[in-house]
Amino acid sequence: MINPLDILFTFSLSLTVTFIILPHLSNIASRIGLIDHPGKRKVHTKPKPLIGGIGIMIGVSISLLLFVPLQNLRGFYAGLLLLAIVGFLDDHSELSHRWKFVAQIIAAIFMFYFSRTILHYFGDLLSLGPISFNRSSILITIFSTVGVINAINMIDGVDGLAGGVSLVAFVSYAILSFFSGHAELLLLSMTFCGALIAFLRYNWHPSRLFMGDAGSLTLGFALTFISIALTQYKNSPVPPVAPLMIVCVPIVDTLTVMSRRIMKGRSPFHADKAHLHHILLRFGLSKRQTASVIILLSALFSSIGIIGTVYKIPEYYLFFLFSIYFISYFAASFYIKDILKAAVKRRKGRG
Repeated sequence: MINPLDILFTFSLSLTVTFIILPHLSNIASRIGLIDHPGKRKVHTKPKPLIGGIGIMIGVSISLLLFVPLQNLRGFYAGLLLLAIVGFLDDHSELSHRWKFVAQIIAAIFMFYFSRTILHYFGDLLSLGPISFNRSSILITIFSTVGVINAINMIDGVDGLAGGVSLVAFVSYAILSFFSGHAELLLLSMTFCGALIAFLRYNWHPSRLFMGDAGSLTLGFALTFISIALTQYKNSPVPPVAPLMIVCVPIVDTLTVMSRRIMKGRSPFHADKAHLHHILLRFGLSKRQTASVIILLSALFSSIGIIGTVYKIPEYYLFFLFSIYFISYFAASFYIKDILKAAVKRRKGRG
């Protein structure tokens, strides 16, 4: 039974705590050197405190510890704490990708070992029956966890973008949790919603602070945990393709960018300006417009995932839509330079 007061309290407390604590943390960040300075690949021009993620985690943690039972979430809390610490260290001293990968893998191990949250199957994506993993479930769980974490991490490039996309995802998971009667996941989702709304008050353009890796790593992990926990229990009304639609935009962007880097003989983690937000900025959109377009696109795909779940639309129809978007975006990425040149010439012609 889902108590409406519990939902209200978890949401309100995380929102209030995060809103109050972030300005104080910003002052501390300046003293300890936890600052993101402008650079070649970065779109901001002034130093910003990298403290948003820590503020979100403080607000979320206080709310969860007071209102959400610990018993089934021990692995989740352990993974969340680990990634918050590693993210903080990376924000302060820039850890290598290897250390962050190790932390993400360990967090995934905590998740399935202590919380028994494992990705057993993908559902009927090809109209050939459910795709089950059996002995490879643990490896698939680790791979998916690391994938989503890095997708959220890589999309964090414009004021309000990662926070906005994550907020859309947590709202969507809250709706699906309510629909499936999963009280713990509903409270968990609403707690993150409250903290993210408070964070976006300071992060929306022109931002006063950034979330940093302490935020993007933990948000990605939380989204992965909820998506697996929501879809993998017996007779769940939520198909695995629904979370795929909810995080469709960051996943497709990350897969496309990393694939293009590999095709060029570079490391998939080689930094560049090939992400969707970079492209929209080069098309002439403002930072606020860029974030708004991508967030609305995420909301569109999330709505499709929710509608597909409520009305029991076959999973392969939803996966077909995901595939069409992925193929179209990937194909367009090969012609983006030509498209941008044409757009620039058109603007000059009008001028």
